[in-house]
Parts: sequence; C-alpha cells; structure tokens
Amino acid sequence: MPTLSNQPLTHAPEWMSAEMPPGYRTRLLEIDRLSADLRAMEAIARVLWETGAPLREAAIAVFAELKCEVDAGAGAGSPFVVKLADSSRLLVLVSDTQGPIHKTREEITRAFQVVQFAEANDRVVFVAQNDPAAPPAERTDAVLPDALGLLERMGVSVVTTATLFRLWRLSLEDQQKARKAVEHLQAHEGGLFVIALR
Repeated sequence: MPTLSNQPLTHAPEWMSAEMPPGYRTRLLEIDRLSADLRAMEAIARVLWETGAPLREAAIAVFAELKCEVDAGAGAGSPFVVKLADSSRLLVLVSDTQGPIHKTREEITRAFQVVQFAEANDRVVFVAQNDPAAPPAERTDAVLPDALGLLERMGVSVVTTATLFRLWRLSLEDQQKARKAVEHLQAHEGGLFVIALR
C-alpha cells in the first residue's frame, strides 16, 4: 500500500515526463541544449566587462572555443599558455585593472618577467581591459602610448578585450580565419595587435 506524504512537492516528480505527450521530452532536451549554449556564450562575453580572475577565465574560454589547447597555469596574476600546432605558444597575461595601462603599472613589470622566461617559439600576449562600462566602439585606448611603446620594445603583443571578443566572433563565422588570426598573433612582433576585418 502506497504511503501518503503531507509534504508538498517542490518540483515535478521523476515519473511526470513519462505521462507527458510525445514531443515534451524532445522540447525539454532542446531547451537544455539552448540554455547551455547561452551560458557558454555569456561566459565568453565576460571578456568585454570583467577584470582580474573573471577576465582571465573568460579569455581562457575564448581560446578554448578556438579549439586551442590551453594550460590555465598557476592562477590569477600568472600567464596562461595557449599551445599551437607547430610547438609554438602564446603566454597570455591578463590585466587586472579597468583603466588605461601606463608604464609604471605593475602589469608592465609582470610582462617583462614573463618575457624573460619565454622560449624562442613563445609570444607574450598582454590582454588589456579599458572602460568596461562603455560599448567596445566607444572605448578609449586600453594602453597609454608610453606603456605601449615599452611593451612593443619588449616584443609583447597587446590585445584589447574587444579584439579578443572579435576573434571569438570571427570563429563563429569562419573557424579557419580565426585560427589564421591566432597564427598572426603568434607571429606578431609586439605592440597593439588588431584583426584585419577583410
């Protein structure tokens, strides 16, 4: 004899889906798939407004979506490594501030330290965030000219978060072009890196 419970149910019981019409389960699975897709896209979109550790996680997600092998490394403050097919690597250092970077910022020192330990086939990449409250097209320079010149002389490539987001958008349209852009980034000899629109 079944036991009766006086406790109200807080969610549908497991047997409920078996009682529903035939299309119910298919729709439920499709909603779950679409929800997962949206969460993945939102995780990447965070490159446009986050800083520090959340920005680092979003940048890692961008390179993972580009089908790159990514080693997250030691965590916040340290670079993560993007391994490319020809044994070359990107050593990606993420800014932990929102404002424009000037040459006396600690991040410039960290970039210099990463350059010192880079190998011959490595490219040091500095991801810079600026004015996350503004739409990407309205943002001012993420790195001030004196700091940009210093990074360029060190051979460090500067990628704005808007450019990183554009790289991901490009991968949705043409995965091969996006991979080619990553190869151009690896070959870039320092300074501001931009993605050619054509």
